[in-house]
Amino acid sequence: MSKAYFDRVSPTFIENWAPALHDLSIPQADVPLSRLETQALEARTWHQKSTDRSEHIPIDSLMWRLNVALRQFPEGAFVRLGSRSSKDSAYALQHGLRVRTGEAAVRMLTEGSERTAFDLRLAAQVHYAPHIFVRKWMDIPRWTEFRCFMKERRLVGISQYDCLTLGIRPEITRNAESLHTAIREFSQRFAEASHLDNVVFDVFVEGMDTSGPLNVRLLELNPFFPKTDPCLFDWSVPADFDGSFRFLGASTLKGRDHLGHGRGG
Repeated sequence: MSKAYFDRVSPTFIENWAPALHDLSIPQADVPLSRLETQALEARTWHQKSTDRSEHIPIDSLMWRLNVALRQFPEGAFVRLGSRSSKDSAYALQHGLRVRTGEAAVRMLTEGSERTAFDLRLAAQVHYAPHIFVRKWMDIPRWTEFRCFMKERRLVGISQYDCLTLGIRPEITRNAESLHTAIREFSQRFAEASHLDNVVFDVFVEGMDTSGPLNVRLLELNPFFPKTDPCLFDWSVPADFDGSFRFLGASTLKGRDHLGHGRGG
């Protein structure tokens, strides 16, 4: 990939977020990578393990720092690059995404993850220092995740995130109005905090199992361009981003964007 591609995607990396966005997200610890640590991690993603003990030092140092960060989260953590997660790794598929040790974190990041391998290789090509983020572990039902689209700081769409394997979820249908309202209200705070005018942001909604108000939290950012999965929208039809809330098994809901302009009936 080109430097132009990196320049387009890197503003969405967690380490490049506006400070106010962190307050809207999950508690997390930032672990910046040194050049040697980045090289050692990248080598592991390509199965290039050395028998030279001196070459293990960067990984040992990184594991130690990850262990320090993990102490903040006694119930375990979700560990990812600032760019994206390694949810495709063989380790994650076998053991799950929750880790409690630095060794497990490194294994999850590097064992069979094409996503990590690509991102570390790209970082090396453009001389960029990546970051690892250790996030407090939270049990997040997949149906509570939604993808939101913001253009010129206006909310132009909300979609059920997992619309391929999850199928129709009655929880969404039953609570559609309250989910729609909560996400739209969150989008106002997000738009005020965001360093980007155009962005795709993923959220999850807490509190569906209680009688209290719903709470929306930010998960990650993605570039507002066709390489980002549009879920139930269509990048090839710009007018398709009409401000609606889309989920499987029901007609779309339309509301008002954060500026208060009408977005349908």
